Amino acid sequence: MRTGILHIGDELLTGDTDPFQKEMVASIRRKGARLVLIEVVGDREDDIVKGFEHAKALGADMLIVTGGLGPTLDDVTREALARYLGAELVTDPEAEREMAAALTRMHQRPMMINDVLRRMAQVPRGSRALSNPTGAACGVEALKDGMTIFLLPGFPDEMLPMFREHILPRIEGTGEMELEIRVWRGESSMEPLFEQVFTEFPVRIASLPSKNWKEEGNRVIIRGPRKDAEAALGRLQELMLEQNGEG
Repeated sequence: MRTGILHIGDELLTGDTDPFQKEMVASIRRKGARLVLIEVVGDREDDIVKGFEHAKALGADMLIVTGGLGPTLDDVTREALARYLGAELVTDPEAEREMAAALTRMHQRPMMINDVLRRMAQVPRGSRALSNPTGAACGVEALKDGMTIFLLPGFPDEMLPMFREHILPRIEGTGEMELEIRVWRGESSMEPLFEQVFTEFPVRIASLPSKNWKEEGNRVIIRGPRKDAEAALGRLQELMLEQNGEG
C-alpha cells in the first residue's frame, strides 16, 4: 500500500511546531506500507486541494490528512475535501450527537449547538464520519479514484487515538521489508557500493548520514522484497570488506 500524509495548518509553517507525528510514521513503516508523501500546507483551500491532487499523482492508495477540522473560518479542510470530491457538505446526525455530548463533557454543561459548532459534524455527501473519542470534531473517510482519504483533527491527543482506531488496522504492507545497518564510513565512499548493489538487486537504498558519523556511524536502509533485501545487505557487507571498510 502506498500511503501519504498531509498536515494542514499555518502554525506548522512557522518553524515553531514540529509538524511530523513520529508515532504515525513509525506505525505505517512497521506495517510494511510505503510512504510516498509527507507534506505540510497552510490553511488555504486551494493549497489543500493541490495536496490531495499531489498525493493522487504520486499513486497514493491512502492519504491521511490532519488539521483544519475545527469550527473557525480558517478551518477549511472539510471544504477542500468536498471541493475535491465534487460533493456538498452535509451534517451527519450521529456525528452531531457525539459532538454535543463531547462539548457537554468539556464545558460541564449542555451547549447550544449553533451553525458554527455544527461545522464540526459536517462531511462531504457520500463520505463517512469517523468517531472522535477524545474531542468534538468528527473525522472523515472518503474515496475518490481508488484513493482513500482520511481527515483527522490536528491535535495529537485527538489525532493519534483516531489514527490507531480507524486507520492503522486498514493499512496493508507491500510485501517488502526494511533492513538497517550502521556504517562507520563517509557517505561519498559508500556511493559506489550502493550503485553496485542497486544494479544487482531490485531494492531501494537510503543513506541517512550523520554529522558525527565517525562516532555514531551513518544509517543505511535497504528496502525491497525480503529475499532481495537480505541478499542486497549481504552483498553490501561483502563489498565493504573487500575495500577494507567496517560494517
